[in-house]
Amino acid sequence: MSVHETEQPASGPPRPLWRQTRFVAFSSGVFANNLGDGIYAVALPLLSYDLTGSVQIMAMISAATPVALLASGPLLGHLADRYGKRKLVVSGLAIQFAAVLALILVLTSGARPGAWALVLCELSVQLGGAVYRSGWFASLPVLFPDQSGQAKGVQSASYQVTTVLGPLLAGALVGPLGYLGLLWLNLLTFLVPVAAWFSAVKPPREGGGAEASEGFARSILAGWRVLRGSRVVFTSMLLVASVELLAGTGSRNLSLFYLRDQLRLSSGQVGFVLTVVNLCATAGALWATRLTGEKSRVRMGNVALGALLAMACGLCLMAVRVPVVATIAMVGLFGAYNVLSVAAEVLLYRTMPNEYIGRLWGLWRLVCGGAEALGPLVISVCSSLLPVRGVFLTLGAITVLPLCWLLLNARTGWDVPPAAPAGRPAAAVSGTSDTA
Repeated sequence: MSVHETEQPASGPPRPLWRQTRFVAFSSGVFANNLGDGIYAVALPLLSYDLTGSVQIMAMISAATPVALLASGPLLGHLADRYGKRKLVVSGLAIQFAAVLALILVLTSGARPGAWALVLCELSVQLGGAVYRSGWFASLPVLFPDQSGQAKGVQSASYQVTTVLGPLLAGALVGPLGYLGLLWLNLLTFLVPVAAWFSAVKPPREGGGAEASEGFARSILAGWRVLRGSRVVFTSMLLVASVELLAGTGSRNLSLFYLRDQLRLSSGQVGFVLTVVNLCATAGALWATRLTGEKSRVRMGNVALGALLAMACGLCLMAVRVPVVATIAMVGLFGAYNVLSVAAEVLLYRTMPNEYIGRLWGLWRLVCGGAEALGPLVISVCSSLLPVRGVFLTLGAITVLPLCWLLLNARTGWDVPPAAPAGRPAAAVSGTSDTA
């Protein structure tokens, strides 16, 4: 009998996720890998600066992450659905491990890696992570068929925690361990998901569906039809893409600049504000999981309305030149952003057909990741035309547009559809409108 078969009772409601051995092992692997990524995200840029003294190289290294996220979209989703999730998980972790180990060996030998070697290492790590995560998260409906939405929401909240702990841990350990010690620590974190995968997590072998065995273009087009056929999920994706432009990386960096440059907060105070914001964003992710989890009947439209209203208020309040008000505004802005994005992801996982989840998540990442990559450009253009406070007010006014659209279409439904049962055929949902 497999581990998964012993996890659920023969009848009745499923056991809570945290009481399932498989989910605890799964979450531990994800948490360790994300924590290592947080450490690595601090160690490599600082190491590259010490070795090259070039801000441009640091910028190129930072650009590797959005490139990998976009590359991890439809292609890796297609591969996950066609060949199964196992191959992507193992191969992705192997690529990450090999890239970091190669850098460690070069540094240990006393050689100084060149700029392009550092960029290539970072790109390999990020692409390996994209491959690993595509397989890992596409396996959620197979591992937890009755609770895949809730499982995805918990992983999103876990990621938020590591964005706080990773840099803090790197800052505390860089003195005693140095950059090389941090790289060794990051290398060890790759072994945790490997151990979890082979000891308790590994899903049963699976073959791709009939449509997944077709060519790449036809396979992705079929996935797009399934995604487009669900009005609630498709509209949620478009809303998330719009808020990625307004409250993504660009707005976060602009907020930190505003606190430091115009409100005259010290670096320590800015760090404290950012920690509070990240913790509240984590709470927002957990709350969103409960709002739209398998047992909830909350209307996604209400979640979106509340989140967009809070974001609009937060952006406008950022223009008030009072540090306490700006902190509260940032908590509301990025907390609501997390609520909307996580709630939409939970909805995707709990309602879409299992055999298409790799491609659907890949398309989701392509649309929303592309918007996230454009966010800093939008903020940069606005900042060149307006003062910082004017940029916040403009973004707040733009946020009102999707808010008004939701209010005008409030009667069209937006009820959260029931979860897709395990093995549900794609034809059962393709072309439907979720009663919306």
